Amino acid sequence: MSMFLMILLTGCTKERKVYVNQPISENLLTDCLPLLPPKPLTFAGSIKYNEHLLNVIEKCNQDKQSIRALNKSIY
Repeated sequence: MSMFLMILLTGCTKERKVYVNQPISENLLTDCLPLLPPKPLTFAGSIKYNEHLLNVIEKCNQDKQSIRALNKSIY
């Protein structure tokens, strides 16, 4: 019974939402560039740091490629 009352309350609104497609800004579509490693870095730390950076960059670029594909399909 309360579910039907909720539907009646939300159905009475006169508010209208209009969605407008806008292109994604170019600064969000640029590739991620790696930062330079810190100066006091050991060899073992360098390996871990490089692996971490490559994973972050790969994921970032995949996300941006998906955004580019979506942007092309819309426009």
